[in-house]
Amino acid sequence: MRERQPLIVAMLAGAALSLALPAQAAQNVSKQVEFALGSWIDLNVTEGPVTLHRIRLVEQSGPITKSQLFRPVGSEYLKTVQIQLEYSNSSTKDWDAYLTFEWLDAEGEVIDGYRDSESLDDREVHDLATVTLSTLRYGLAKAKTIRLTISVTP
Repeated sequence: MRERQPLIVAMLAGAALSLALPAQAAQNVSKQVEFALGSWIDLNVTEGPVTLHRIRLVEQSGPITKSQLFRPVGSEYLKTVQIQLEYSNSSTKDWDAYLTFEWLDAEGEVIDGYRDSESLDDREVHDLATVTLSTLRYGLAKAKTIRLTISVTP
C-alpha cells in the first residue's frame, strides 16, 4: 500500500490542478458606474472566442410583465427589469458568463441585484443574454450606482 501512496497523491494533485485551470483561465471584468436605466455600459472584453460587448439594465414593459404575473396584488410597488448582456461567441460550444450585477444606494448599500451564470450560446454575433427580474420601484428610484463583475469560462 505504501508504494501506491505517491501514485495516488500524484493523481489527486493532477486532478485538482486540472479542475483549477479553467477557473484561472477565466477573464474577469469588474466595473462600478453611475446608475441609469437603459444606458449601455461598455465592456469590450475578449476571452478566447467570446467577446463581451456591453451590458445594461432596462425596464421591461408590456401588457403583462413578470411582476404582474407573479405578484398581481401589490404590483404597483414593483417594476420588471431586464439585465441584457450583449456578446459574441464564435466557437462551436456554449460558454458561461458568471454575472454579479447589483444596484446600490447613495451610501453604497446593495438595494437589489442578480448573481448567477448565463449561457453564451455558440456561433452568435452580437446576441443578448437576458435575465428578467422583479424589483421594487422604490429601489430603482434610490439607486445611484451599478456594480458588476463578470467571469467568462468555457
